[in-house]
Amino acid sequence: MHLKSLYLRNFRNYREAEFSFSETLNIIYGDNAQGKTNLLEAIYLIATGRSFRTQTLNDLIRYGESFFYLEAHIFRDHVLQKVQITFDGQNKKLTLDANTYSTFHPLLGILPSVLYTPYDIELIAGSPTERRRFLNLHLAQSDPLYVHHLARYWRAMKQRNCLLRSKKLDGIECWEIEMASSAEYIVKARQEMIQELALPNLVEEKQELQFQVSANPKTYLQQLLKNRSREMDLGLTMTGPHRDDLSILIEGKQARLFASEGQKKTAIAALKLAEWERLTKRVGAPALMCFDDLGGALDETRQNLIQSRLHALGQVFITTPLKPQNEGHHIHIWQHSAYTARD
Repeated sequence: MHLKSLYLRNFRNYREAEFSFSETLNIIYGDNAQGKTNLLEAIYLIATGRSFRTQTLNDLIRYGESFFYLEAHIFRDHVLQKVQITFDGQNKKLTLDANTYSTFHPLLGILPSVLYTPYDIELIAGSPTERRRFLNLHLAQSDPLYVHHLARYWRAMKQRNCLLRSKKLDGIECWEIEMASSAEYIVKARQEMIQELALPNLVEEKQELQFQVSANPKTYLQQLLKNRSREMDLGLTMTGPHRDDLSILIEGKQARLFASEGQKKTAIAALKLAEWERLTKRVGAPALMCFDDLGGALDETRQNLIQSRLHALGQVFITTPLKPQNEGHHIHIWQHSAYTARD
């Protein structure tokens, strides 16, 4: 399973560009502000249906243009698949092997991917929302039923919150039953994921994950009933999978509170490698592994630890401002007056 080629039109700073990729290591290099991360963002969009830098698709349209278009060829299960996505400022369109969709969600699982960027430090220092997003995206790429239950849970909770705010509780029980049913699946999947994420020993310090469940899924229905009166005043559901959290511990202590910046970066690198390992086992083929500005994320010692593992990671994409030596397939990004990238 690998990404064979990618065509971009009106995407970020690219007017038009086409790239072919190696099945193993791909090094995307060039000066700053030339479009290295933009290319990685396009790859990630094809793989997951979302950007890792913005939640607004309009940000991806080249300045002065009205749409962007991406076309990818993916080799999977001995079959070459064609993926086309476009966005015109209002409407999404995905064409996957002649089937057309108005959402990018069907991309999930087509090209399972793991991404490591300097901004992933937010998985330690940021809000619980960032960590839940990490859990959800990982599970969504390998478990379609998880996507179903997550969407079902959010839909039911939205309806429950509307009834709480209106203080009209007729019919609220059916939404709570639906929430409780899906919450049980969501929490179980997250717990299994945490148990299976074996963090590699990049350093001698012991690193581990701790999952905090907001509500016991076995008694969640009763808890929703118990909390109704208080939550009517708030107009919100205060417990459930949408409040779960994840912590990284280093030598038994919360990394968020006690770890140095170097320790945090190492812990995130270990987490991403563990994520790749689990995703690869779940889908039965090597997932894509993407590193945005590996040099900016880690010091030289930790870079070397990561680089020593690259040969075992299947198809890999790395962005760097440094011209590579002999290893891998080199993609030089530069923009001339016509803003055309050259491979």
